Amino acid sequence: MRNIGKKSLPYRYILPAVIFLTIIFGIPLVNMIWYAFADVDIMSGFKEWVGLKNFSFLIDPEFRKTLLRTLIWVIFGVAGIFIYGMSVALALNKPIPGRNLFRILVIIPWLIPHAFAGTIWTWMLNSNTGLVNAVLMKTGLVSQPVSFLGEELAMATVIFIRIWKGAPFLIMSLLSAFQTIPVEVEEAATIDGAGKIQYFRKVMVPLLKPVLVSSGIILTAWTITIFDIVYIITKGGPSHATEILSISIYNKAFIDNDLGASAAISLFAMVFIIVLGYLQMRSQNKVE
Repeated sequence: MRNIGKKSLPYRYILPAVIFLTIIFGIPLVNMIWYAFADVDIMSGFKEWVGLKNFSFLIDPEFRKTLLRTLIWVIFGVAGIFIYGMSVALALNKPIPGRNLFRILVIIPWLIPHAFAGTIWTWMLNSNTGLVNAVLMKTGLVSQPVSFLGEELAMATVIFIRIWKGAPFLIMSLLSAFQTIPVEVEEAATIDGAGKIQYFRKVMVPLLKPVLVSSGIILTAWTITIFDIVYIITKGGPSHATEILSISIYNKAFIDNDLGASAAISLFAMVFIIVLGYLQMRSQNKVE
């Protein structure tokens, strides 16, 4: 009996956490799956089972447009984070004056809450009273205000803000990873005649691959699920120009009052993210 008690001790320690996670994540997940196959609205609640009817969005031309916008948002957003984040991380890894101060400044966007960041950017990019247009007009770079949140530039604008907000995560991850690369490796590469570009491609990238892969999957999943900052800045407009998957889920639930369709789209997004997680695990195993 004493041995059984000792063996069960670790499970008793984690039991409260398991119960907590089940309540926080398990119940909403079951509800989402249930709603995805039912006719449910906010006012009346559950009405009837409808089978796969809620998944008719998969053949809806409008949903395909939303999916295309989401892919543009994710691909350019994550690629921009990697290009900007890698450049800044490499610069801050050098012994430049004020390096510690710059490292603190770089992480500030990551610490700002999405709601506050969205509100500030909305004001700054306003065509009439925004700070950005005021500076551009004052310096003579433009002759008339730029409609950053108009139909033509809205997607590019929110992608830029996503890069600004998400890059600090990658920068800090890379700066930490740089510390694990032995100095002897760089010295050996230099002795062998490797230039900076060759050293980066042939030495650093392979050594950083686990961090790059995991960061890429995490950033992709986060970018797919981001809602608040895009909604605050554009609400998915104008003319659906920035209506990505997360905005579509919200609109189905609270604008169209169709919780079933909203849950079905959420389930689609969840499966997609799980596939990404599986790809991450496979990539990590190959690296190891």
